[in-house]
Amino acid sequence: KTLTYDTIVANSRFFDNDVNKVPKMALTVGVGTVMAAHEVVIIVNGYKKARALQKVVEEGVNHMWTVSMLQMHRHGIICCDEEASMELKVGTVKYFKDIEYDALHNLPKI
Repeated sequence: KTLTYDTIVANSRFFDNDVNKVPKMALTVGVGTVMAAHEVVIIVNGYKKARALQKVVEEGVNHMWTVSMLQMHRHGIICCDEEASMELKVGTVKYFKDIEYDALHNLPKI
């Protein structure tokens, strides 16, 4: 998809505010396509994404946070760094760390 000039200007903040460095085309994927995928991995990093992660993980599926639909996906995975988890409740972090620990320590022997 060819990006509009307004989108290019908006995205220039990620490219030293230089519109010439911004890609002119992008791939867009709808919710239906994501949900039809066998597996979906979302990567969340940095404190600036902490509120979004909290909304997506600790609140229900809703249209304000489209990625919250991942709660309904059979093989949805969210990977985040420590900073991104700063807005999560302590119990939520502990719950997922326990799941991660069990998964890593109960891998099948090869």
